[in-house]
Amino acid sequence: MNSAKSSEVAWNSDTIYALGLHRTLTRLLGIWPIENRRYLVICQTAFYSTLQIMMAMIYIVGLITKGNCGAIIDFVDIITLIAVSILSVLKFIPLHLNQRSMSLIVNSAIKDWKNIKSKKLREIMLKYAQKGRIVFIAQMCGAYVTMIPQIFGNLPNPGVITQEKSVNNLTSTSINIPYGPNCWFPSSASANIYLAVYFLITLHLFVLCTGNIGIEVYIFGIAMHVSGQFELLYHNLINLDSDENYYDLRRNIQQITEKHCHLLMLAKEFENTFNLIILLQVTVNGFIICISGTILILGLRVGSGELIFAGMIRIYLLYFQLFIYSYVGENLSTQAEKLQVAIYNCSWYKMPPILVHDLILIMMRSNHPFCLTAGKIYDMNISNFQNLIKTMFSYFSVIRLMFE
Repeated sequence: MNSAKSSEVAWNSDTIYALGLHRTLTRLLGIWPIENRRYLVICQTAFYSTLQIMMAMIYIVGLITKGNCGAIIDFVDIITLIAVSILSVLKFIPLHLNQRSMSLIVNSAIKDWKNIKSKKLREIMLKYAQKGRIVFIAQMCGAYVTMIPQIFGNLPNPGVITQEKSVNNLTSTSINIPYGPNCWFPSSASANIYLAVYFLITLHLFVLCTGNIGIEVYIFGIAMHVSGQFELLYHNLINLDSDENYYDLRRNIQQITEKHCHLLMLAKEFENTFNLIILLQVTVNGFIICISGTILILGLRVGSGELIFAGMIRIYLLYFQLFIYSYVGENLSTQAEKLQVAIYNCSWYKMPPILVHDLILIMMRSNHPFCLTAGKIYDMNISNFQNLIKTMFSYFSVIRLMFE
């Protein structure tokens, strides 16, 4: 099915429940894979990339020319914004290059929701769809909740510029900006320029949160659907009825085999599309966790509650991001591997030998486990997530010794 046709397929209420939020968000970002509005997508991508690169360059130039003239936490904020801005732009590249792969996965999901008939199997699909929605809502709301107080806590005060300029007493530190050192703002700037800069920083933060976290929840939602399809296949296998007549049983096993091959293909396309994104995310998160850990240790050393709180919040949020990717990889691997258990537990011993041979082929194919990786270098699963935590805390121990 091509993208033009798939976009015309009517979505039922279950499809909207499972994919509606992801479609709305990814259309806003210009990465919905079955979108036909090509020129709009180009404009959206150009706007998003230009804004992120421009703000990253402004912050880099500010660091080079003015350095850290504010609090240490402002410096960490700027480093974080630069890293995440560059990361969010790089995340878009694999999604556009692998649009065909994502189109296959999304079209398959739409077809799955359209064709589901069994109430029990529908409940399984809804269970995984609910996980996707919960993570979507929690992550997006969490991103905005952490950002909005920073903006409203530093509302623009252009009156300060006019008032203090009249008495030649304007200092940059008296000017409010959402993020970064206030002392970067030139004291000679007019109130209109100040408002324009404030608006640009605010727009950048909203777009950055939407794009960076939006891609993350999009990955999670798609992965949950594929995991749900593996679980449906598990139930179909374990419920094979050996008392059926030969031809019906053979047809059922053939359908299961075809579905298994299809799901393995989708999982492979998913891995090929997102492994580079996950590698970039792990690298950037590791970098920011190291900085945040240093800030946390410094805060403990000097007894600064602000530094301690800022470091702990950053570390928690960054680890939670890594946990989401690890959970996705663990879930996909587990669901793909447990098909062997389903075959073993079905009544295969009552089936004709030729059909048992087909089941053995499915079992043999399941012996090659699926792994979601970070750049085909590092397997993303719960065990390796724990190893990441251990590695980071070992780093913190070394840093703590350096401060003593």
